[in-house]
Amino acid sequence: MLKSSIAKRLWLAGAVGAMLSSPAFAQLDSALNTAKSSTAASAASQQTVENLDEQADSAIREYRAVLQQKDNIELFVAQQEIFKASQDSEIASLRRQLGTVEQIKQGMSPMMLKMAVALEDSVNSDLPFNKSERLARVESVKAVLANPDISPAEQYRKVLNAYKIEVSYGLGIDSYEGSHPTKAGNVVNFIRFGRTALVYVTKDETEIARYNLDTNSWDVLSGADAIEMRQATRIAKGEAAPDIVYAPVSVGN
Repeated sequence: MLKSSIAKRLWLAGAVGAMLSSPAFAQLDSALNTAKSSTAASAASQQTVENLDEQADSAIREYRAVLQQKDNIELFVAQQEIFKASQDSEIASLRRQLGTVEQIKQGMSPMMLKMAVALEDSVNSDLPFNKSERLARVESVKAVLANPDISPAEQYRKVLNAYKIEVSYGLGIDSYEGSHPTKAGNVVNFIRFGRTALVYVTKDETEIARYNLDTNSWDVLSGADAIEMRQATRIAKGEAAPDIVYAPVSVGN
C-alpha cells in the first residue's frame, strides 16, 4: 500500500515535470507574460491619460483666467478713456475761461482808473468834510492801480472799499473837531448830517455856519440854531440817545 502511494506520487511529479517542460506550457507562460505586460502598459497609458487630462484642465483654467484679466483690462481702459475725455473737455473749458479772464483783465484796468477819477471828482464836488483824508484815500487807490505787482483782483478790492467808505458817509450824522474854515488857528466843532448838510459851531457857540454847495461858501446861521446843533453833536458822539434832529438846509427859490 505504501509502495503504491509512493509510486503514484512519483508518477504525478513526473507528469507535472513533463507538462512543465512541454511546448504547450511554454506557450501558456508566454501568454501570461504578454498579458501581464499588456496590463502594465494599460495602467501606464491610463496614468498618462490622467496626467494629460489634469494638464488640459489646468490649461483651461489658466486660459479662462487670462480671458478674465483681458476683460478687466479692457474695462479699465474704457473707464480711463471716459476720464480722459472728461478731462479734455474740462481743460478746453478752462482754456476758454482763461481767454475770457484775460479779456476781462484788459478791460478792468481802464474801468478802475475811471472809477478812481470819478471818486476824486465826487470828493471835490461834495461837502468838504474830512476832505484831506478822503483825497488821501483816492491817491492811495491810484497808487495801487499804478502798481503792476498788485493783482487786478486786489486792485478792484481797493477801489470798491474806497467807494463803500464814501457811501457810508451818507448814513447817519457825525461830529468831529477841526480848524476854522476861515480863521486859522481856531478850533470848531463840525457836524455832518449825512450828505445833506455840513455845519460848524465855535466853542463858545457864538458863530454857526452851514456850507453852501451852490456858492462853495459858508452861510452864517442864527443863534437859535445853537440848541439844535448842540443836541446833534451829543447824539453824534454817543452822549445822548438817538433822536430826531433837524439839519439846516437851503431851500431853492
